[in-house]
Amino acid sequence: MPRYEFQCAECSNIFETRMSMSDYSSGSRPKCPACGAEEVVRCFSSIGIMIGSRGGVGSSSSGGGGCGHSGFT
Repeated sequence: MPRYEFQCAECSNIFETRMSMSDYSSGSRPKCPACGAEEVVRCFSSIGIMIGSRGGVGSSSSGGGGCGHSGFT
């Protein structure tokens, strides 16, 4: 199940949640865990890729986030 990152429109809290792609596609959105607000905006996150010293490629959970870009959902 994919993880989505959201930012609350009320308190600016950034949080991550897991939800099915079909739930997200149907318009379902989580409430902010900090203040309970229902208006949240999806953030765009990138996947971190690590290249090892031996030239191998592995995935990493670190990566740049993209919260705070109003108008993108």
